[in-house]
This record gives sequence, C-alpha cells and structure tokens, in this order.
Amino acid sequence: MKFKEMGISGRTIGALKLMEYEDSTEVQEKAIPLILQGEDLMVRSQTGTGKTAAFGIGLIELLSKDRSKKGLILAPTRELASQICDELRSIAKNHRIGVFAVYGGQSMGRQISALRKGVDILVATPGRLLDHMRQRTVRLESINCIVLDEADRMLDMGFKPDIDKILGSTSSQKQVLLFSATLDSNIHKIARDYMQMPRTVEIGNAGKVERIDEKFIRLSRAEKFDRLKNILLQNPDAKKLVFLRSKRSVEHICRKLKKAGVEVQFLHGGKSQNQREKTVRGFQEGSFRILIATDVAARGLHIDDVSHVINYDQADSDDMHTHRIGRTARNGNDGSAITFIETDPLPKKGRYAVTKRRGSFQSFRHRKPFAY
Repeated sequence: MKFKEMGISGRTIGALKLMEYEDSTEVQEKAIPLILQGEDLMVRSQTGTGKTAAFGIGLIELLSKDRSKKGLILAPTRELASQICDELRSIAKNHRIGVFAVYGGQSMGRQISALRKGVDILVATPGRLLDHMRQRTVRLESINCIVLDEADRMLDMGFKPDIDKILGSTSSQKQVLLFSATLDSNIHKIARDYMQMPRTVEIGNAGKVERIDEKFIRLSRAEKFDRLKNILLQNPDAKKLVFLRSKRSVEHICRKLKKAGVEVQFLHGGKSQNQREKTVRGFQEGSFRILIATDVAARGLHIDDVSHVINYDQADSDDMHTHRIGRTARNGNDGSAITFIETDPLPKKGRYAVTKRRGSFQSFRHRKPFAY
C-alpha cells in the first residue's frame, strides 16, 4: 500500500518521498492506522521491517494534528537512539516538530540547553533520561505518547527498573506503543502494568529471521583468519559486518586485516561517543564497506544495505545470534549470515557453544545495566 492511500498528510508524504519511501511495509501498513486511532499497541517485528518509520510517521502525524501533544521514545542504546532521532527528523522535515535525543557520552549541559528551548519528541536511553529526571530538567507528566523500541532488548540489558520508574512518572492518560522482536511474559507484564487494552500486530514468524541465507562453517582456530579474509575480499562492493566477542579481539583482527590490505574499521564500547557516531556514519554512507564490532557496540545498529554478517566468534545465546544476523536482510532485502564454529575451542566457563544453555540470558538480565 502506498503511503498516500493511508490518509497521511501531504507534508509527511513529501518528506517520505525525499527519503525514497513510497510503498509501506507490512508493519507500517498494519501499525500506522492503529496509532492514528490513538490505540495502545504491541508490535512483534524483527529489525529491518520498517518499524522505526511505522511509529515515527504515526507519532509525527499525531503531533502535527494536535500541537499540545508531546512524545517520548525509549531505546536501549546510544546508537539506536541517535538513528531514531535522525530518521524522525527526516520524516518531520516539513512540520515544525522538534526532535532531540539524549543519551550517555554527550554533554549534559548541551542536552539541558536543548531541552529548555523545547522539544516535541524526545528520544532517550533509559539511564540518561533518569539522569535528567533526577536533575529535574525533564518533566514527563505532559507526555501523551510513549514508544518502547526494542523493548525485549531493554529488558535483556537490565533496564526493567528504569522503565518502571520512567513509565510510573507519566500520566495515566497516555498512548503506549511497544515494539519488540518477541512478545514473551516479561513484555506482557509491561502491557498489563502500563497499557490500556492494547492491540497486537505480529509480523512474520516468532524468532525467525527471514530472507537470510545462513551457513555454518566448521574450522580450526588457526584457519579462521584466512577464511575471514577470503570472504571479505569477495564482492568488494558489498557491506559486511563482522562480530567478535571482545574489544581486544576486535582491534587485533582489524589490525591484521589492514596489514593484509583489507580496508576495515572497528566499533566497540571503548571508543568515545563521537568516534562511535563517526564510524557508524561512515559505514552508513559507504566510506568503508567492512565493519568489525562487538555485540554491545552493535546493538541497535540499523544499516539497511548490509549484505553479509559474519560471526567470527559465536554469540553467547540464541537470542544474541538472532539479533546479530538480523543486521542483514533488512527492509525486504536478501542477506547472508556466516558463523564460524571452531573444531578446537578453548575451554571457557559459561561459553555458549552449539546448543542454548538455559538460564544464561536470565543471569545476564540481572547484571548491572551498561552505562548508556
């Protein structure tokens, strides 16, 4: 369905055309009308289905019709918050709607100055939003619509207490939109506590990442680097994302690849926020085609044209594996995922091998949240 058939305003349609958005995706077609009707909404959708535009278009249309309304979007990571902010600013290009993001790694003073000038839609990570709430630089009583993006990821990262504090500080008369890759019991508890008769939209099969050609390669540790190099040198114009387990490994493999003549950059939590944003922007814009990253750094990394995901090191859980390979095959594109399985793995306590170990992610959920 084309956006103009959905009753969306001409100003928003014009902005979407500049973004080369003309036909809606399934999640947009199903979710936007319900958002415009003011319904609370639970959406199960994998990344890459166009869900950011779904809630972004809906939220901007609501605010453009009633300028007294304010919106809040919670995201699990800095990178995702920044990307949501950029996309919503593009959608709101022809409206006088201010969109601003607050997250760790940026100056509190700069954020406070922007907030004092007035913001219509605030995109935030839970930790930084609580910092502003403690300093009383944001008031949530006037929020009319709240979006929880990648809600399952926020719970996995230990943000449930923060979410409770944030939602508990808002008015009971608000619209809540929840987007998640899964709708498990923890997600349903949020719905029971904070949503009013939510409608449910489910896209695709639960836990299944579609349109991905997935391969598992068994090899020795000594063979891994050369195999990686050969894969990366194939299809040089294709964007490829490589996952490793640790910062040290990321930097080590990046140095070896550069020494072998492969143009590559890396992303991990040890980089400053400005460095991380510059790296993500360069990958998005095609300044380089290969990115080596850790899981923490790549959470919420939304790059539409990644053709290959390579798991140099295996993920620590089935859920994280699904999240990794979901970086490819986005927005209806095909993609490839390759996972190296070592035939001579070093013994490592708590390491996830081929089968899922029950409880591994449950224990992670109770760790202290990352400092976003």
